[in-house]
Amino acid sequence: MRGALGEGTLCDLTHKTTEPAQRHPAEKRARLLAAARTLFGQIGYGASVHQICRAAGVGIGTFYHQFADKADLMRHLMSEENDFRVRAFDAIAADRKDNVAGEIARVLAGSDPALLRAMIEACGIDPQLRDFGRGLRTKTQERLGAALARIREARGSRPALDASAAAAAALVLGDAEIGRTPGPEIRRVIDVLVFAEGDDRVRVPTPA
Repeated sequence: MRGALGEGTLCDLTHKTTEPAQRHPAEKRARLLAAARTLFGQIGYGASVHQICRAAGVGIGTFYHQFADKADLMRHLMSEENDFRVRAFDAIAADRKDNVAGEIARVLAGSDPALLRAMIEACGIDPQLRDFGRGLRTKTQERLGAALARIREARGSRPALDASAAAAAALVLGDAEIGRTPGPEIRRVIDVLVFAEGDDRVRVPTPA
């Protein structure tokens, strides 16, 4: 049989037969995550598992094959958002001169501000999600603090507020600005806090 098919053909056929089956669950999982992103952004954390499944075009059984419950799905989305922030902060070059505060403000606003609001809502409802979010926030603060330390070193600046405390302050400012496009005020505040640049009389904005 091997001679008739040719060497390696049987392996190729097996690969072609199993590849779609292996890929199918991953595609369904991706559809569920995409649907959840949209619905959480539109409705909030109150979007139901049934609504998410309908939007994703999958059955309820498929959902529970992929995720333990809605909170588990939200944990995955929160991890993705944290990865977005970490990658962005790691990518800020130490010798960058222009609009560093603007880039920080953009990242803090989130990859999807509406989804970010739903994440905060979820953490207010579910204590376990809140604890999970605090762990992610600690990682975010560490990576932002490392980015600030790199930039300060390259600039030769030594602001009074250390990099970790400056990163924590920037995250709080980001929370106050969720849902709004970062404006010049928030960028100036970040400049003052993390780089001791700009007008030190700038008022720190408070949540609306």
